[in-house]
Amino acid sequence: MKKEIYAKIMNFMSGTQVVINKGKIDGVKINMIFGIKLMLPEIVDPDDKSNVLSGVYYDKGEIRIDWVSDRMSFASLIPKRTISDALDFSKMWGTPQYEYPKIKVNGELLLSEEAWEIQVGDEVYLKKEEGEDKKNNK
Repeated sequence: MKKEIYAKIMNFMSGTQVVINKGKIDGVKINMIFGIKLMLPEIVDPDDKSNVLSGVYYDKGEIRIDWVSDRMSFASLIPKRTISDALDFSKMWGTPQYEYPKIKVNGELLLSEEAWEIQVGDEVYLKKEEGEDKKNNK
């Protein structure tokens, strides 16, 4: 059973590396994959204002743990690639380029492009542990 680990981005070390506020004592290990949450605004039922859906999120990115100390970890952003990226070798190296969905409600964007930017304070959660894909493919 996969353990639950939640953390926050503390700082950026470069354009592609972040520091999170969890480490060895919290169970973080090298090569773990964490998702970066983009929290959606609360959704209120128009017919019943007491019916509120909260806690819904999208993944706005992923990080892979590179180095772990007792109380913090360094991680690299995992670039989101599109099919066209695979054909464009100039995009294979350098700063990752991200593409985000444009979600509209009643003709207006639900989330601005700025909301999709990875920022200090963003919550991250454990998605995969090292070797999890290999275990699941047996």
